[in-house]
Amino acid sequence: MDKRKSISHHTCECACKAKKQYCIQTVPIFQSLTAEQMGKVHSLIHRKQFFHGEMIYRPGEIADSFYFLKSGKLRVYRLSETGKEQLVRMVNQNEFTGELALFKKGVYEAFAQAQSDCSICAIRHEDFRELLLEHPSISIEMLGAITNRLSTSEQQTAWATTETVRNRLLHFLMSLVDSAEKEPIVELNMAKKDLASYLGTTSESLSRELTWLEKEKIIEEIAYGKFKLLNIL
Repeated sequence: MDKRKSISHHTCECACKAKKQYCIQTVPIFQSLTAEQMGKVHSLIHRKQFFHGEMIYRPGEIADSFYFLKSGKLRVYRLSETGKEQLVRMVNQNEFTGELALFKKGVYEAFAQAQSDCSICAIRHEDFRELLLEHPSISIEMLGAITNRLSTSEQQTAWATTETVRNRLLHFLMSLVDSAEKEPIVELNMAKKDLASYLGTTSESLSRELTWLEKEKIIEEIAYGKFKLLNIL
């Protein structure tokens, strides 16, 4: 193990024990728990710190924990047989990953990499399964989150197999629009190279399409990674 990684994990495990009560306080799937129940969950948590670029897990590694992101950002991706990267999703603050192996003993099937310095709350699978049995409300909230992920994944697959790069990009931008906002302004939650991977294209193709959409006054980049949608709604 990388020396810096080992030190960071040890330091966080020791220094953050006193802060453990805050680890999942803002995670949506736990919001239905009482203070007492939340305290029981806290007792099962292990805090870990990862630096930008470090791997949280890799394909083939024993899947033994469920991860909640306290701060930072993770990218979950797969590699094809030819070595081409396919971004599965970005994991943001208060979201989770490692759920696919939760109900079966197995190995991780994707890569999870820190996109920035990250603070992570980990719960062993066995402990988390017991929590789900004791508190069905967590199961219901988690099922809703996983259902949304499945829907997004199916949509991503449909875009990649039936749409042009331009249409994939437009669909993605429209999916970010907040209907409560007066103006259709969206901000990418990932780097453009990651968006290209997510949409199943290359960075060059993505940049070319963004340039053409701006020239055609369909979108306007008002800040880096922030766009105003002009004529696509």
